[in-house]
Amino acid sequence: MAERRLPVHLVVLVGASTAAYAVSLAGITALQSGADQALIEARAPAEQAAARISEAHDQLQAEVVHSAHAYAGSAARYGDLATSLSTLDTSLDGYAGRMAKVTGAALALPARISLPAVSRAATSVRSAPATSATTGASGKP
Repeated sequence: MAERRLPVHLVVLVGASTAAYAVSLAGITALQSGADQALIEARAPAEQAAARISEAHDQLQAEVVHSAHAYAGSAARYGDLATSLSTLDTSLDGYAGRMAKVTGAALALPARISLPAVSRAATSVRSAPATSATTGASGKP
């Protein structure tokens, strides 16, 4: 059988076209890389501003959560205070009722009362009588 050979100019043409295609792809990749780098640099200020806004948003959200907890605590203490004040008001109403009774009783008393006179006569101090008695309680005469 006869061996079939490709003409050399076809092999050179395929090799040259492949090399040209590779060089064009490398050029396009370099152009695309440069365009991407320029786009990244152009977007950098916007990304930095977005990062600052996001950080400020997170800080604001944390402050809102803290404020909500503080408000809830204050509301709970206010509720406790309202209950205590209601209890105190009821207690004061009861006290006012008792005071009205005492005031009525005090008004029913006479304005003046005369107390019996007390004499301030001096009394003589007596001393205990002297004794010299013995008892047989200790067993000795």
